Amino acid sequence: MSDHQLPKKVHISKETIKRLVTDVRQIMKHPLHDNGIYYQHDQEDMLKGRAVIIGPKDTPYQYGYYLFYFKFPSDYPHAPPKVKFLTFDGNTRFNPNLYVSGKVCVSILNTWQGDQWSGCQSISSILLTLCSLLNEKPLLNEPGITETHKDFDNYNKIVRYRNYDTAIVEMITNHLHIDKPLKTFMSFKPIIIETFLKNAPSILKDIHDQRIQHGNETKLSTSLYNMFAKLSYDDLHSKMEALYKKCLNEQEKQTAKACSSKTVTTFQP
Repeated sequence: MSDHQLPKKVHISKETIKRLVTDVRQIMKHPLHDNGIYYQHDQEDMLKGRAVIIGPKDTPYQYGYYLFYFKFPSDYPHAPPKVKFLTFDGNTRFNPNLYVSGKVCVSILNTWQGDQWSGCQSISSILLTLCSLLNEKPLLNEPGITETHKDFDNYNKIVRYRNYDTAIVEMITNHLHIDKPLKTFMSFKPIIIETFLKNAPSILKDIHDQRIQHGNETKLSTSLYNMFAKLSYDDLHSKMEALYKKCLNEQEKQTAKACSSKTVTTFQP
């Protein structure tokens, strides 16, 4: 390997190390689990981190798993981290601020207009800002858009459907296992499975209700973001139910295995 191919050694100042340690300790001492936010700092590279945000209830994102990758600059906190959005299907623009390419556009990361980054921000404040994007009327995040926009309802319906199909079923079934960028998120799998098992009955009921309200199959599109989706609530319900049963069976097997390993057999003379 030639010299120009060798990875550059990044110098991290004591100030940056101290600040990252402070931020991580803060989020460990005051976790954001009540907000559906889970964060892990990389154990091998202190300039990396990852987070899962569970979509808030009563929004198009409810119970979905939204993954974010953090890359901190060597002069943090004088500059913001680069954050990449990793829940996507190649077509759905899940949020005006979350691009299909993975780009995250929010002002505090200096990627959107508005209040810019300052050293007063922290990992926790960034995560709370990201969570706030996942609201009940996400299209209002787009400048100039109101609830009377012709795509407003269709956009929400598509996101709601894709949330279940992509951010839950595909995420648990495939993405965490085979997608190279997401393999580092496997450490979140226990909390993902735990919360999915808790929320699955509500998810299945909502899919059933959506079918009653909108009919089984429908095709929707939006001129905004050029989105198209074929929605089949029967298919979605079947996939979700199958995943629920599979996760329940795996949990029962693990519980039985754990119990058997704790059993001590004694023999009486």
